[in-house]
Amino acid sequence: MKKTEIEDREKLAALLKEAEDSPIVKTLREDKAAQTLATRREAAGKIAALRNEQAASVPKLEAERDATEAKYAEAKAALLALADDCRAAALAVLSERFAFDNAVRNCEASLIESADPAIDAAITFFRDKLDFLRTEGRISRNAIGADRNIFTEKKTVRQESNLEAINSALQYCMAANKELESMKLAPALDAERIAALKAGIPKIDVYTEYVGEKPFPRVNTVSPTDWSIGRLNQKFKELMGRPA
Repeated sequence: MKKTEIEDREKLAALLKEAEDSPIVKTLREDKAAQTLATRREAAGKIAALRNEQAASVPKLEAERDATEAKYAEAKAALLALADDCRAAALAVLSERFAFDNAVRNCEASLIESADPAIDAAITFFRDKLDFLRTEGRISRNAIGADRNIFTEKKTVRQESNLEAINSALQYCMAANKELESMKLAPALDAERIAALKAGIPKIDVYTEYVGEKPFPRVNTVSPTDWSIGRLNQKFKELMGRPA
């Protein structure tokens, strides 16, 4: 290092020492230290005040929390116990209902088993009647005239059929069998009712008139089937496929 640089450094160090020892710098340092001390004391005071406030308020809130949690735990335990009671009550209802239903079924089975043979004979009677009504040929149709309209090139066709009478008889016999099955649960045989059921079967020789239109037949073509005939055929198929 050169001699001049050494001298310059020495001069600078002397100036700095002189400045640090000056009254102004000392005063500035003292003011800054006093300001820093005041700020720190203020912060420390705030901390102490906050700690005191915390010590006064937090325990109260903690006590309220503990009390609320205790109430919740108590209510939860009561709710769980009530849920168990509800399940037990529902099970008791099911068990009691099953016991009564089972006892009723046993009594019904005893009544059905010991029912008067006349009831089964009547059921067989109506089943045979149903089979008869469903046999082919029970529904009949008769043409009863036609009116031609040359202006519209259509003709009005009238027919009569016992389709509705057959349907009424079928419905009656099925309802009669249901009633007869329920009679097995009655203590005593109602022979008069059975006789009335047999006597009340609707007659099947009652004819209803049907009217429909169809166009004049065209040359070299097959005449269209009258809509009323088609409807009768459809109803017949539905009736034949209906269970007893």
